[in-house]
Amino acid sequence: MNIQSSKEKIILALDGLNKNEIINFLKKCPQIRWVKVGLELFCKEGPEIIKILKKMEKKIFLDLKLYDIPNTMYATCYQISKLGVDIISLHASAGSRALKISKKASLEGSREYNLKPPNLLGVTVLTSFSSEDLKIDFNIQTSIEENVKKLAELSFNSGLDGCVCSPQELKTLRLTYDNNFQLITPGIRLEETAKHDQKRVMTPKKAILSGASKLVIGRSITQSENPSRVFLDICECIT
Repeated sequence: MNIQSSKEKIILALDGLNKNEIINFLKKCPQIRWVKVGLELFCKEGPEIIKILKKMEKKIFLDLKLYDIPNTMYATCYQISKLGVDIISLHASAGSRALKISKKASLEGSREYNLKPPNLLGVTVLTSFSSEDLKIDFNIQTSIEENVKKLAELSFNSGLDGCVCSPQELKTLRLTYDNNFQLITPGIRLEETAKHDQKRVMTPKKAILSGASKLVIGRSITQSENPSRVFLDICECIT
């Protein structure tokens, strides 16, 4: 892998920034190609932020983690796909009917505007959860890995393009799915001691070697003293 292809594997999470801060940040770091717009940012700035990022020629992961009844999922994915984003996330636990109809909606909405259809990713188990959390909060007795495997299988069988998982589950899933099924992972930390609110974390190089398609990285870059240098250092370490 060369440095150019490495740049395609890093998705910058824009969490905690407003519109003007994002514009200024990306102007200072033009080498960043992929960005993630999460729920907080989308609620704060609305679809306008997508238009701004597209104008800056960024590829966009719209990470809203949709979860609702099938009809609502269909209508939402239909509208979102008209924005021209590249990836949309939805909870795999919404079930096969919701996932299948969401994929159908994304194809129909993007076709209406003659846009490239977005990839749809099924979110498995959030990286903030531990096995103990699942037992206490939801009375789920099976391991996180077993739950992730089941939700990834549900995503695959429903026609989605990949799933979101923690780095800890990458090796197991990559043994089952080839590279056409994207495994995108948050929970990436430059140092394994810096976990913030995520419990299942890994360094960038280990995650890529474990089979990750792309890495979502936020504060390690956005809150650093030299974001451009940190981004390039990450690209070099996974080359």
